[in-house]
Amino acid sequence: MIGLLLPAAQSAPVTQWVPRLALTAAVLVLIGLGIWGMRRGWRARAARQADLPALPPVPEHPGPGGGVPGLYVATTTADDLLDRIVVHGLGHRGRATLRVAPSGVLITRVGEPSIWIPVAALRAVRLGSGQAQKAFEAGGLILVRWALGPRELETGFRGDDPQQHVEAARSIAALVPTPGGTP
Repeated sequence: MIGLLLPAAQSAPVTQWVPRLALTAAVLVLIGLGIWGMRRGWRARAARQADLPALPPVPEHPGPGGGVPGLYVATTTADDLLDRIVVHGLGHRGRATLRVAPSGVLITRVGEPSIWIPVAALRAVRLGSGQAQKAFEAGGLILVRWALGPRELETGFRGDDPQQHVEAARSIAALVPTPGGTP
């Protein structure tokens, strides 16, 4: 009943179009500069990593072994968990399946090239909590240390099922060669 007695609300007309358009243009320019800067930084990182050799080819039959579905987090320089490797398609996080076989570790990624880590390239494996600006609970990330050419890298993977996650880390640890030369 009270609403019927009040006059209809009207919005005030916009009278200062020039300042509003100038502010909108300034915000759009800032957003564009931010995107340009991120793209330039990504390309500069790729140029710095151009000396990294190509990934090992994925064997046609890597061997028996089931897959663990999960998330490929990143591949970084081994001693710098914030130095993401972006060449060879390694810079994109996404859904993946980790498969441990007697001949190595295969990470099959959705929409990106698969990562094959032969046993000879394995250096260590550990459970960690973060990598490349992504954090998890303690032990929530499998970090596989491996060599690609002269550089050592660390690849992070998080399994969907915590039990399979830990079992996969144990299976990889069993493959890591000892200093005597055998896994």
